Amino acid sequence: MRRFSFVLAALLIGAVAAQADSLVTTRPVGTDSVTWLQLGSSNTGIPNPFGFLTTSGVSGVGAFASSGDQQVRAQNDGWSGNFAPGDVVVWTNGNGPLTLSFGQGYSQIGAQIQADYFGAFTAQICDVNGCFSESGDSTSNGDNSAIYIGVATGEAPIDWATFSLTAATDDTTADFAINDVTLNGTSTAVPEPSSLLLLGTGLLGLAFVAFRKATPSRPVLNLSL
Repeated sequence: MRRFSFVLAALLIGAVAAQADSLVTTRPVGTDSVTWLQLGSSNTGIPNPFGFLTTSGVSGVGAFASSGDQQVRAQNDGWSGNFAPGDVVVWTNGNGPLTLSFGQGYSQIGAQIQADYFGAFTAQICDVNGCFSESGDSTSNGDNSAIYIGVATGEAPIDWATFSLTAATDDTTADFAINDVTLNGTSTAVPEPSSLLLLGTGLLGLAFVAFRKATPSRPVLNLSL
């Protein structure tokens, strides 16, 4: 009975872990991607909404929260940030958040992100299952130190994701840029805290049940005369 209980616990743990969405903070190698050079050279205006194609030919639509002078920029050519030299980015120019929708679902979506104003910021990515945050520092180093924020899922494939900032210098949370988007990447991901809590609670419950079933019943003394 004890062995059966531990096997059951292991199976349930695997099932919970497989269903949890995860934050991805290191750019993985994906099977598909979106490169923003397709929208034009640096300083090209971007309509709202706008269409795009992934490198595999999947169609997508991008939408800013508001319309304005959002643009394509390139690191060291119109963008003096901390993306890698030559990276082509979508700049919201104060019109974020930015939502990307795809004609098919993916197991992972993410991109490097940087606030327009230099200093500390907090980035966020959301999908149908929730939101994840990561802290970063916006600089002018041009050294590929911009943080990567992505989401991976063990549930239904992701067909949209929203990039945003929840904190930034001078409260300029609507003003940021993202570079090329990685799709279907495989990497070590960080489970969301709520999933870890659920996992731990379930494990403790299973351990208690296994202990109760493995403990032999104590005889009851009949003290009556």
